[in-house]
Amino acid sequence: MNDNAKFCTKCGTKLVPVSETVAKKQPAAESIKTTSDESSNTQQNTESTGKSATTHADVNTQAWQNAFQNYWRWLLGSWKTPFKVQTTTKYTGILTLFLESLLFTLGIGHWAQRAASLATSATNNFISAFSNNNSTAYNSEYAVGFNFYLTVILIILLAAVAMIGIAFLIQRAVGGTENFVTYLNRLVHYSSSILLLTLLFFLIALSGSIGVVSVWVNGIILLLISLVWSITMVCGIVELKTPGQLDRIYGAVIAGVICLIIEGVAFSLIVSKLGDTTSSFISSFFN
Repeated sequence: MNDNAKFCTKCGTKLVPVSETVAKKQPAAESIKTTSDESSNTQQNTESTGKSATTHADVNTQAWQNAFQNYWRWLLGSWKTPFKVQTTTKYTGILTLFLESLLFTLGIGHWAQRAASLATSATNNFISAFSNNNSTAYNSEYAVGFNFYLTVILIILLAAVAMIGIAFLIQRAVGGTENFVTYLNRLVHYSSSILLLTLLFFLIALSGSIGVVSVWVNGIILLLISLVWSITMVCGIVELKTPGQLDRIYGAVIAGVICLIIEGVAFSLIVSKLGDTTSSFISSFFN
C-alpha cells in the first residue's frame, strides 16, 4: 500500500494518519490529568486547612487550661505561705487585684440592690395603705446600673495600683531593685488572702441576709481586708535588707500615710457613687 494513499486499495476505507490520532488523544488525556490533579490538590488543601484549624483550637484550649492550673497553684501556694513568693507570669498580680475588686463591687452592688428593693416594697405598701386605688404596684423595681459596677471596680483597682506604686517608689528609695511588675506580683502574693475575704463578703451579700449578725461579720471582713493590706504595704518596704538613701521605718511611715490618703479618696468616691445611686432611686418615685 502506498504511504500517501488516502483510501484502502482493497476495502476502500478512509485512512487516518497515526500522528494525527495520537495528537488528538494527547490533549484530552492531559486535560483529564490536569483536572484530576487540581481536584486532588483542592481536597488536600481543604483537609490541611481543617486539620490546622482543629489543631489551633486544641492548642488554645490546652493553653487556657494550663494557665488556669498555674494560676490556681499560685493561689494555693500564696494562701499557704504568703511570704514564700512564687515565680509567676506578669499578669497574675493585676488579675488578682481585678478579681478582688470585682467580688467586692458585686457585694456592694448586691447590698445596694437589696436595700433599694426593700425601700421600694415598703414605699409601695405605705402608699397603698393610704390610697383608694386597689393597685399596690406604684413604683417598679429599681435596678442598680452597670455604670455603678464599672465605676466602683475602676476606683478600687486604680486605688490599689496607686498604693502599690507609692510603695514601689519608697522601696526604691530604701534600696530596692525590683521592677514594678515583679514588685506588684510580690505584694499581691502577700495579700492574696484578700481574695478569700472578698469572696466571703460577696457570698454573704448574695445570701440576702440583713441583720445585726451580717453587719458584724461584714465589719470584721472589712477590718481584716484593711489589716492585711496595711501589713502588705509595710512588709513590701521594711523587709529589704539593702541600705538605701531612706531608712526603712521612715519609708514605711511615709508610704502608710500616703496610702491612707489614697484609701480615703477612694472611699469618698465610692460613697459619692452610692449617693448618686440613692438620688437616682429617690427620683424614680417621682417619675
